[in-house]
Amino acid sequence: MPLVSNLYYRPKFGFLYRRMVHARGIHYTLWQSMHAQLAVLWRVIQVTVILLLLTLLIAPFYIRRLTKRLTGPIANLSHTTKIITASKEPGSMKLPVPDHPAEVTELAANFNELLAMLDKRQEQQKLFVMNAAHELRTPIATIRSHAQLIERHGEAHPEIIAKSVGYITEESRQMQQLIEELLALSRADQLVLEVHDFDLSAIIANTVQKNDGDLSTNLYNENYPQYSLRCNENAIEQILNSILTNASKYSPNDSSVAVQLEQTKTGTIFITVADQGRGISEADKAHIFERFYRSADIRGSVAGTGLGLAIAAQLTKLIGGEISVKDNDPTGTIFTLKITPHSNN
Repeated sequence: MPLVSNLYYRPKFGFLYRRMVHARGIHYTLWQSMHAQLAVLWRVIQVTVILLLLTLLIAPFYIRRLTKRLTGPIANLSHTTKIITASKEPGSMKLPVPDHPAEVTELAANFNELLAMLDKRQEQQKLFVMNAAHELRTPIATIRSHAQLIERHGEAHPEIIAKSVGYITEESRQMQQLIEELLALSRADQLVLEVHDFDLSAIIANTVQKNDGDLSTNLYNENYPQYSLRCNENAIEQILNSILTNASKYSPNDSSVAVQLEQTKTGTIFITVADQGRGISEADKAHIFERFYRSADIRGSVAGTGLGLAIAAQLTKLIGGEISVKDNDPTGTIFTLKITPHSNN
């Protein structure tokens, strides 16, 4: 037989295997029939072919079932996603979370968390726009009413012109302040702060000195210990300005506001602003850093937009710090800005 040495084929005998043996000076030629081995080989081939055919017949059904089990949850997620996309209220819908496979289960759960976060942000944006429109509507209505008053009665009653112009100037100033704070808050939402080393004590002293002449309260300026901080000094200054403005706004005239700076042994820095004002109720403390939030008992009596502390809170988040509020004994409020060393990298 070609390619196989010592294998021969003889008619009537079939396949034979030839071996040459030498013993005691005699050479022997042995011929062994391969019938039994070929029978076993043929049986192995038959079994292999049968198994292969069964595999080819069963495999498509098994693969289809396995594929459906793996891709079915994904197809269901895709279908539900299309429904949510076409829905007018996508925030009220969630993706189904299958029990298996584990990867799809985790993916669906993560998508539901993302949907909840997007829905929350959408509601916040709607509330933000509504509050901004409401805050702008009041000064615009006042300006229009006084402009119409001057237009109708200005010639006959010139004495009302100066008074109306004063109202228009004041309302336009408040509207300008609101727009500037809205822009500042919008920039703070997308701002990436650049950090560098600076003298924190000098920044606090300069900020307190600048506000001392502008505010109705007396700011207590002390010799602050010299601390070097790696952070964004403009953010620190703006946070401190917002807190000082808020403290002066809700404190009696000529009352004192104390600004203190200290650093712990671990390097954590605390900046506290303590006023002697009317204080903040426990119910309001949970909301004072929300945008446009103003207590019901001060709306209309104290000028403001409700954005100052929201800007301070957003900037504090950007620098990796914490801002908190507590009561001042016997009266007033204490705001504390905490900055840890690892948050300034």
